[in-house]
Amino acid sequence: MNPAVDGLPEQARPLIGHWTLESWTGVTAAGEEVAHGGGEPSGELIYLPSGRMAVQISHGGRIRFGSGELDAGDEPGQARAYRTYIAYAGRFSVPEPGTVIHHVEQALHPDQAGIDKRRAYELDGDRLRLRTQPVTTAGAAASSILAWRRRPWAAERLAP
Repeated sequence: MNPAVDGLPEQARPLIGHWTLESWTGVTAAGEEVAHGGGEPSGELIYLPSGRMAVQISHGGRIRFGSGELDAGDEPGQARAYRTYIAYAGRFSVPEPGTVIHHVEQALHPDQAGIDKRRAYELDGDRLRLRTQPVTTAGAAASSILAWRRRPWAAERLAP
């Protein structure tokens, strides 16, 4: 028994860990492939034994402001930065194998706090694929598949 995960339902335990985004792709209804987040998006996803989670995803090629100050950049640049970054945190649950729900409590997008994001998932060892609802990119709705790889040290330290 591992006291760190004893309160977490058995079906949620395999998700525990620190995951790094490997790709974010999709397919439109017309069958066209979409690279959500540009050519090289990056991100981190964390599932904790406490049932908490957090995710941050940055589109590839984001334009820097040249300053670390919170008010840096002009309004169009700030708007572009907002549109090219995803961040939220909250609780997670696994109501059935192959489905994870992110219960959003805090989010960069102010209207997402309080919503549930249902994700289909496939887990193969240290590889995790999350499928979301369709996402609009470049004016077209497309499926969204995020491929993650578990960071090795997290797997060792947090494994049930």
